[in-house]
Amino acid sequence: MSDARFYSMRRLLPYQGTIQLVEAPGFRAMSTDGVTWQVQIMNRGARYSTYGVWRPDGGGNLIDTERTGAFIEVLRRLPPLPFPLADKLELWLLDAAEQSPLALLTSTLDRGSPPRVSDTTWRPALAGDKSFFAPSIESASKNRDPRAAPTHCEILSRLVHTAAGPHARAQWFRRDESGAGLGLEGCRLEDALVGRELGAESFPELLLRAEWRLRVDAALVRDYHDWHAAALLTHDNLTRATRDRLERAACRQAEKLYHLRLLLPEVVNPDLVKVALVEAVIRRSASPAPA
Repeated sequence: MSDARFYSMRRLLPYQGTIQLVEAPGFRAMSTDGVTWQVQIMNRGARYSTYGVWRPDGGGNLIDTERTGAFIEVLRRLPPLPFPLADKLELWLLDAAEQSPLALLTSTLDRGSPPRVSDTTWRPALAGDKSFFAPSIESASKNRDPRAAPTHCEILSRLVHTAAGPHARAQWFRRDESGAGLGLEGCRLEDALVGRELGAESFPELLLRAEWRLRVDAALVRDYHDWHAAALLTHDNLTRATRDRLERAACRQAEKLYHLRLLLPEVVNPDLVKVALVEAVIRRSASPAPA
């Protein structure tokens, strides 16, 4: 299948890392770790339905048949991971004061006009997920009753939504290879904002704006990005300085880093990362096997 396409996309609303995709006539495969691939087949209604699981070690259940053989061969000969990010159409929540990109809401492939915006709510985590821990604010709340104190996700969400204002605006941007973006339609936008061009420096490098008036707010956002460090390292558009910082944060989350070890486009601290991966392997080998 010489016409196979290989690309990746960010998983957003809320952010959950990236997903690798392989598309070929009649088939599609998706993986969040580069190891286990969910293979889908296009049915008569031009919709995809799950067909099986393929793994390079043979651990999947996808059977090599006359129909699937060519696509399985594509999976056996994948180009280097991770695949390039292709979701260049981005929906950003805007800062109320400056109308500049504040938080990434979602993204999609650029296939013409962007989808209509129906929700401008930024979410820091999946519903019910309270695992985000921000060291920067823990010391300030250590004397509070934990049953009454808001979760760190709630504090971050409040910060972002306060910056967006009571009548939150969101705008689609078409990003180019330089990182610049062309402003498109959105939600509650002034006419003058449609068609504006912003340079790469106007967009947060990660998920949220890093610069805040209060140091404690900037530290909270940094903690949030550190929480997602392993997943953010799968992005192929990070500066070396950002990748260095995220690698150091990810090495403190060895299990997460190990899960995504095949999706790192670059490693700037190879010795540090190697130690973290070895730690993860040791932990895995020490864990009791499931019954």
